[in-house]
Amino acid sequence: MDRKLDVRKIYESVKEKITFKPEAALVLGSGLGNFAEKVEIAEILDYKDIPGFPVSTVPGHKGRFISVSYTHLTLPTKA
Repeated sequence: MDRKLDVRKIYESVKEKITFKPEAALVLGSGLGNFAEKVEIAEILDYKDIPGFPVSTVPGHKGRFISVSYTHLTLPTKA
């Protein structure tokens, strides 16, 4: 199956839905998703709410971007 992502459309959709300007990003791999539960969550954006963005089908993967406040940074975190 040839699935091309419209990155510009996804970017614009995410930009419209979040209320902050990210300073850095942190991608959590398998087994690290609990990190997001141990920090102050500022905002959650489910993948299903982003037009054109693939939804996770991996068991146990919540399929969302979590914006967290960590020290002085607000970080978008993929968990």
